[in-house]
Amino acid sequence: MRKQTEHAEKLERMYSLKNGRVQGTGRWAKFPLFWFHLFMSYKCTRRCEYCYAFNQVGDEDPLEMDEKTFSRLLEWIPEVWKVNNIKVNSVIFLGGEPLLRTDRIRKVMDSVFERTDGMQASLYTNGDLVDSVDWADLEDIQYMITNAADTPIQELSRRMKVIGDRSNVIGQTVVATLDDYNLERLLELSRFGVENGYRLRYQRDMFRGSDPAYRARLLKRYHELCDLLEECILRGYDVKTTFLLDFLIPEWEIESSPYGCGRRLVTVHPDGTVTSCIREHSHISGTIFEPDPLKAIQCSLYYYDVSEPDIPGECRQCEFKTVCQGGCPHDKLLLSGTRAGKSVLCEIHREIIPRLRHLRQLRRERVSSGCA
Repeated sequence: MRKQTEHAEKLERMYSLKNGRVQGTGRWAKFPLFWFHLFMSYKCTRRCEYCYAFNQVGDEDPLEMDEKTFSRLLEWIPEVWKVNNIKVNSVIFLGGEPLLRTDRIRKVMDSVFERTDGMQASLYTNGDLVDSVDWADLEDIQYMITNAADTPIQELSRRMKVIGDRSNVIGQTVVATLDDYNLERLLELSRFGVENGYRLRYQRDMFRGSDPAYRARLLKRYHELCDLLEECILRGYDVKTTFLLDFLIPEWEIESSPYGCGRRLVTVHPDGTVTSCIREHSHISGTIFEPDPLKAIQCSLYYYDVSEPDIPGECRQCEFKTVCQGGCPHDKLLLSGTRAGKSVLCEIHREIIPRLRHLRQLRRERVSSGCA
C-alpha cells in the first residue's frame, strides 16, 4: 500500500470538517461545487486539430504563464476559496501539456494545502511524458485523465500502467475526443477502459457540431457504446457514467443545476485572464489581478441552468431537465450565435440520457444483489 502523504491526510480532514461551508447533499457531499481550471501553459507535445485551446488563442497570446502572473495565481486561488464559502473544491491542470512544468503543479498544490482546507486535484495529460516526469512533483494529484488522442491502445495501456505504478492517483480516466479516428475505435477503447478498471470520458468534436452526418454517426456510436456498457455491467464490471459523455451527469435529479459555469467555475489562462467556461478562451470576464477575487468569475452569459429566462418553456417541462439543464451555453453560442433556445444536442440527449440512467440503475441493482 502506498504511503499516504501529508497532503492526502489533510484532504481527508477536509471532507470531515464541520465548518459551515456549502457542500452537496447526500451522496453528492464530496462532489466539487467549485472548479479551478488552470491553463498555465499552452505548450504541448502535440497539435490536435480539435483542441479548443489551440483553436481559440492567437499568435500574440503568451504560451506560458510568466513569473509575476504565476506568483499571483498562488495567492489568488486561496483568496477565492476563502470568500466563496464552498467546502469541496477541485483544481484541474490542463493545457497544453501540464507535464511539461510539473514544478509549477507542485507549487500550486503546496499553496492550496498550506492556505485552504485542501482540494481535489486532477490532471489532464496526453501521456507522452510519463516515462521522464518527476513524479515527486505530482504526489498530490488524485485523478489522472489520459487523452487517448491517436495513441495505439497497447501504448495507451502501458502509459496508464506507468501512471498507476509511479503516482499516488486513486482513479484514472481514459478520455477521447470523438474525431473520425476515435469514433471508429470507440468500442475498442471502451472495452480496454472498463476491463482495466478505468473511467471513460468522451467528448464530441465541438467544431463539427453542426455537421448532420457527424451528428448522426455520433448518435449511432453512442447507442453502440450503451449496448456495450450494459453488457459489461451484466458481466460484473463497475461501469461509471458520470461525465461519460461530454459534461452530462445523468443521475443528477436535484432541481438546482450541477453546472457551475458563470458562477462556480473559473478558467485561468497563461496571461492571467479569466473566463467562466472551460472551453471558452476568448470571452474574457476579468483577470486574477483584480482586487475582488470573485468578480471576474461571475458571467451571466455562461449560466448553465434550465431556469434561465432564455431557455424555452418546453425545456423546463422536459423529463431530462435536471441533466440537460437546457444545454451548454457555450455550444449554443458557438453553433448558433446565441445562448437562447434548446440544447444543440436536444435530440441526442432525448435518446441517450434514458439509456445512461438505465445503466446507472442496472449497476445499482447488480451491486445491491451482490452480483457486482
